[in-house]
Amino acid sequence: MLVKLMISLVIIGCSSLIGIIYANTFIERTKLLANVLSTLQMLETEIVFSATPLPELLSKVGKKSRAEIGCILEATAEILGKKEGDLFSEAWRKAVERESVSTVFTKEDIQILLALGNTLGISDTHDQVKHIRLAMEEIKRNYELSIIVQNKSVRLYRNLGFLVGITIVIVFF
Repeated sequence: MLVKLMISLVIIGCSSLIGIIYANTFIERTKLLANVLSTLQMLETEIVFSATPLPELLSKVGKKSRAEIGCILEATAEILGKKEGDLFSEAWRKAVERESVSTVFTKEDIQILLALGNTLGISDTHDQVKHIRLAMEEIKRNYELSIIVQNKSVRLYRNLGFLVGITIVIVFF
């Protein structure tokens, strides 16, 4: 009887933990999008007020940013620093594809970042600022939607994990 109780508690605990972990991905995405917004704001400020070359600028902003978005900026700067003939858009695409694998970005978030990379570095300061602001508006829209999804989903998945654990225990014992 004690063994059944211990096994039941382990099953319920594990399934609850899985629900909590999945629910936290919604929270992490919201935080990440907020950080992307602040990083794009820093990038815009640096472009407007400094004449720093783009690789140095990306590296500088990347070091100030959260790890997930900072890695993308620093990887782009690294690819450009190798001087292998990559255009900025190619270097950005490679960095986004490589670094976004380990993040909670959705495909739509990645598409916004890829579109931004196609416009940076090929026009004057004014146009680059316009493109950054456009990307910021799209990210902001995704951020607001992620808050709505987070509010709905976090509680749902936490409770679902617990209830699945109880269901498994009831079915098997």
